[in-house]
Amino acid sequence: MVENYIEELEDEKSRNLEEIIHHARWEAEMVRRLGVKWFEIRDKWLWESLEADLEFWRKNPRVRKALLETLKLNYEQF
Repeated sequence: MVENYIEELEDEKSRNLEEIIHHARWEAEMVRRLGVKWFEIRDKWLWESLEADLEFWRKNPRVRKALLETLKLNYEQF
C-alpha cells in the first residue's frame, strides 16, 4: 500500500515537472514573439486576476475567513 503512495507521489512530481517545463517553454516563446509587449499583457492579466480575487474575498465572508485562517496557519509555521 505504501508503495502505491510512493508511486503516486513520484508520478505527480513527474507531471508537475513536465508542466513547469511546458509552461517555461511557452513563456519563452511568448517573449520571443512579443518581446516587452508580452510582459505588459501578462502583467495586465495578473492585475485583473488579483482585482477579481480581492473583490471575491471582500464580498464573500466565508472565503475571506478561510483565507485569513490559512494565512495565519502558514505564518505560525515560521
